[in-house]
Amino acid sequence: MDETRLKELQQQVNEYADFQAIEQLIEYYDGLNDFEQLTKLYKLVLEITPDDPKALNNLAVIYTDYYKDYNSAKAIYEIALDIVPKEALVHYNYGALLEFNFNEYEKAEYHYKKAIKLDNLYVDAYLNLSWLYLEHKSDVSLAYEVVHEAINVVEDSDLYAHLGYLEYSKMNQFKNASEHLDYAIKLNSENDLALTYMGQLHVLDKDFYGAVEYFEKALDTNKLNELLINEFSRLLIIELKSYDRAIDLLIEAVEYYPNNITYYVYLANLYFVVGNIENARKYLNKAEEYEIKSQEALLMIGYLKVMLGDNQEETMMYFEKVVEINPNNINALSIIGFYNLLSNNQVDTALEYFERIANISSDYFYIYFVIAEIYANYYQDYESAIEYLNKVNKDALTTNDIAYLYYIIGEIYRKNLLLNNLALNYYEKSYELQPNEKVAKIINTLYENSLTPIN
Repeated sequence: MDETRLKELQQQVNEYADFQAIEQLIEYYDGLNDFEQLTKLYKLVLEITPDDPKALNNLAVIYTDYYKDYNSAKAIYEIALDIVPKEALVHYNYGALLEFNFNEYEKAEYHYKKAIKLDNLYVDAYLNLSWLYLEHKSDVSLAYEVVHEAINVVEDSDLYAHLGYLEYSKMNQFKNASEHLDYAIKLNSENDLALTYMGQLHVLDKDFYGAVEYFEKALDTNKLNELLINEFSRLLIIELKSYDRAIDLLIEAVEYYPNNITYYVYLANLYFVVGNIENARKYLNKAEEYEIKSQEALLMIGYLKVMLGDNQEETMMYFEKVVEINPNNINALSIIGFYNLLSNNQVDTALEYFERIANISSDYFYIYFVIAEIYANYYQDYESAIEYLNKVNKDALTTNDIAYLYYIIGEIYRKNLLLNNLALNYYEKSYELQPNEKVAKIINTLYENSLTPIN
């Protein structure tokens, strides 16, 4: 549309609120994705006809997707549903808003079902309802039932793709999954998700080159979904060691998703692996330009900065951000703890982090050994050291590890607390589990010196 015509239409809108002119401007600005102009126009429509369902719905979508003003969007949808309670599209969009932005899953379920009742060919409503059952209710059966209900009334590639996904990823029905995914691709050869799922199915079957074929076909659709990027890059890096192809894929990813920091970080790490430090630093710097909220991205940046020898205090900042987001992230807590212990000589701070890990989970037995060593060697608090060693979850240890644990406790009792009777008890437990010449000599020495339990 040329400038002259645009001015004419705008003048008609300003002077006469001409509805046809408004519609032409909406069409024009919609093509430009100019959401601020569209907001003004839809509000103008609603001034003229307050009960216009299309204007209400589209305005709510803009508030959701562009302004991220979810409360305003919610209020608009509620007005729209009072006016057009039988509009399937409004129920569907409102359900999606409730599910993804308010975590109101029961209400979202109601509106998806309402959309389906009003329009039993509404594929997206079936799909969202199935995913809701799967992700928020962990009910595979209901998720599967919804897709079957949909397939009975509408033959759709996306439905068959989702059916295949459920069968191979949740139900171990690989033959059925393969058949349904194949049918989804026959219905739509450009279905990137169906091609991606088929690639995943081949990965599970250890047919890596067959997987590559499907992943490449998915890429050829020019719809670069994030599952495809993650699965294909993992296959290329871990199984096929095809680093150059993985780099090419991730470069495509950062072009397609320029605001996804994770892909910059993946590229930086991959360039580091192949020895291209210049590009590793380049993509690391790009990632650091963004506000990073992903725990995974923060951890990867921290690890990479360690490997690149960056300023240690600045590097620790990334691990500390992880702990701010998730106080129970054991990887970050562990790294900060060891940094304070080994590099910063802040033993009190290190102990605080290690004890936080011990309180979160008893599975990380090595942390109990570290805590015990700190109490014994830095504070000479041998009772606390033994207390932590006795807290170790022995079910998680091998026989050799348990034998070593008993040996360490015996050493503390003998060398530091001079309680040889208790020491002998632990040495004997250690020897029973793992006969050892060194432990045998200690036991014999204790007996020979008459250091028996009566002492």
